[in-house]
Amino acid sequence: MASERRLRLGIDVGGTFTDAVAVDSATRELLASVKIPTTHTAPEGVAAGIAAALTALLARVGLPAAQVSFIAHGTTQATNALLEGDLARVGIVAAGSGLEGARVRSETDLGRLELSAERSVELPHRFIAPGDEAAAVAELAAAGVEVIVAAAAFSVDDPSGEQAITATAQAAGLPAVATHEMTQLLGLRRRTRTAAVNAGILPVMVRAADQTEASVRAAGIGAPLMVMRCDGGVMSVEQLRRRPLLTLLSGPAAGVAGALRA
Repeated sequence: MASERRLRLGIDVGGTFTDAVAVDSATRELLASVKIPTTHTAPEGVAAGIAAALTALLARVGLPAAQVSFIAHGTTQATNALLEGDLARVGIVAAGSGLEGARVRSETDLGRLELSAERSVELPHRFIAPGDEAAAVAELAAAGVEVIVAAAAFSVDDPSGEQAITATAQAAGLPAVATHEMTQLLGLRRRTRTAAVNAGILPVMVRAADQTEASVRAAGIGAPLMVMRCDGGVMSVEQLRRRPLLTLLSGPAAGVAGALRA
């Protein structure tokens, strides 16, 4: 019966249009789709278009928001931020001592992060002995750094050094990313570079996630908002707030995943 039908919704915010689709949760039948211009210039930003698209979609299906059991959002925001250089200023705080400390200093001082052949961003770096976190964070904050990357050797086995840095940064009001949160693979330079990219897109992605979630709630939908990952799967908004890097190229991945199920 239509009154018992459960819905799965998908949203994609593009540079020109915002698309929304509804399918039957049981049969995967396409029930309705909506395409409206993306609302870049609205006071609420693209969130206004998301709310309008969802409201129009539910009206077209003729079912209440309470019957939505799943909603996923595909976004190119992270990819666009990297391509356009729309990144927060990132600073790296690396901790170590002794001979191991010399290696940590060398491997975490990335200099600049190359975004393309024409564009790169500076990554200010401070190397400290454990216990000197506050001074390094304060110095980077005074220099205009907006997000801190915490790096230490073998943090995949013992994250306490990085956790001390992130705790200090957060206490100072700065978001922070630890290398061990990005991957459990060894290789400090690779982890640091990955964390720096994640940190650079973190503020813009958190703002976008908050706006999108507010739009979903404004449409009366209570189902948890999920976000497409680059591997074709989904993650929660809370996971996105920690690792937005996983949404890079999620748009093309969603297209491939959809085509395989068509």
